[in-house]
Amino acid sequence: MDTMVHIQAGIWSAEEVVRAYCHRAAIAHQLVNCLTDAFFDVAINTAMQLDQYRRDTGALKGPLHGLPVSFMDRFRIAGRETAAGYVAWLGRVETDATESLIVRHMRSLGAVPFCKTATPQSMMLAETTNNIHGSTHNPHNRLLSSGGAAGGEGALLAMRGSPLGWGTEFAGSTRIPAVFNSLYSLKVSCGRLPMRGVANVRTSLPSRNSTIAMISWDFALLQHIAKLSLGISNREEDPAWIDMPWRQSKIRDLSMRRPVYAVLEFDGHVQPQPPVRRALRSVTQCLRGAGYQVIDWNPPAHAVAVETYFKIIGADGAQSTREQIKASGEPPVPRLKDWYYGQAPQPLPLPDYLALLESQEEFQTEYQTYWKSTSSLTVSKLPVDGVIMPVCANAACLENTLSYFGYSAIVNLLDFTAVTFPVGLIDKDMDPKLGSLFAPVSQEDEATHQSYDPKAFHGAPVGLQLMCRRTEEETALKLVEMILQAQAQTSMISG
Repeated sequence: MDTMVHIQAGIWSAEEVVRAYCHRAAIAHQLVNCLTDAFFDVAINTAMQLDQYRRDTGALKGPLHGLPVSFMDRFRIAGRETAAGYVAWLGRVETDATESLIVRHMRSLGAVPFCKTATPQSMMLAETTNNIHGSTHNPHNRLLSSGGAAGGEGALLAMRGSPLGWGTEFAGSTRIPAVFNSLYSLKVSCGRLPMRGVANVRTSLPSRNSTIAMISWDFALLQHIAKLSLGISNREEDPAWIDMPWRQSKIRDLSMRRPVYAVLEFDGHVQPQPPVRRALRSVTQCLRGAGYQVIDWNPPAHAVAVETYFKIIGADGAQSTREQIKASGEPPVPRLKDWYYGQAPQPLPLPDYLALLESQEEFQTEYQTYWKSTSSLTVSKLPVDGVIMPVCANAACLENTLSYFGYSAIVNLLDFTAVTFPVGLIDKDMDPKLGSLFAPVSQEDEATHQSYDPKAFHGAPVGLQLMCRRTEEETALKLVEMILQAQAQTSMISG
């Protein structure tokens, strides 16, 4: 928020701020390969026009006057290409008519788009590599993955090459890069922010399974822009938009009582690696020390439901992805090689697809019933307000090793909202491998355990997520703010 304060106070001009971030983004790209398009000249010219507008009128263009913002290369920006990791899409230049609605909203608030960031081929990977730009590296350790699909945003923001970026979500695409890069992010429920104009990379993807996300290293700025963005009406432009402006009443309600948290330490299928477990214990102890009630979260089993979710996403047999790769003749990236050259999955028959959708709805109802039942466990006699849980069982990973998405995808399956937050760093001494003490419960559990290397991962970020029910973005942000305040109080007492 300091940048916004300095711009609004007239201490820094929009041009100064935009030039500074363009410079920083250029350095970041040379180190971690995070950009797909840098239109710095256009951004600087826009900033100069904003400065002239202020000199002429004495007013700001909007509440985000002069703030640079970056976009994952799935968002369409007028005058720029949108490749989304596919070679076949190169050369497709967007127009004012095709520009993503959220980009237009940012412009209307005074923000300045200045670059686009790397995504993986197919957008279905939790790492960021494609045949156009190569791999994006983690700024904390270039041997580690920056996550995906918004790994370019994660790496750029970790390098402080942008104050805030925009991504999308259908299985943790922005939340995984957030925790791998020590960042905050907000995944909204479908319909609260407009998806209109965002490139559709999977024609079979159900409309309610892909949504907008934002990511930043500045939590106060994330809150501020979430409030502004959720307050914009899209009634005339996006038929999928939910008419639900920012609700300050949600914040007031939480401020007048002690919210109750729950903690999910293990989903029953893959055990989190030691640093993630330590992060969960640390946050739980911190909240209890600050006087909050924290209960254990024992919901309906996630594993089968998550498997159903991925069957829904891949209902077309991934034909749309294969077609896009084949269109240019490019090879599949390593993570997709076995799948691409192996036996092609067949599209699901319509009755089977409808049965999966019915199964998903039944699970959503079952989960909602469980959430409501937690009122019998809380002091307030109200259901739990939010659930603290891993985003990923892996604390960090090398490229081509992350294979389990149950902790992130469950949020998308339920169409819930989630906010990620950093919780320290991996420590090889505090987070040793469990060795003979480890008892795997599944093949994926064993694979996740074997992939953990405390020495190689030492110093990499650790993060968690706070999950709330559908369209509870205001609540989720406030609950994370309270966690951060409790952590700060604990640090003051112990320090």
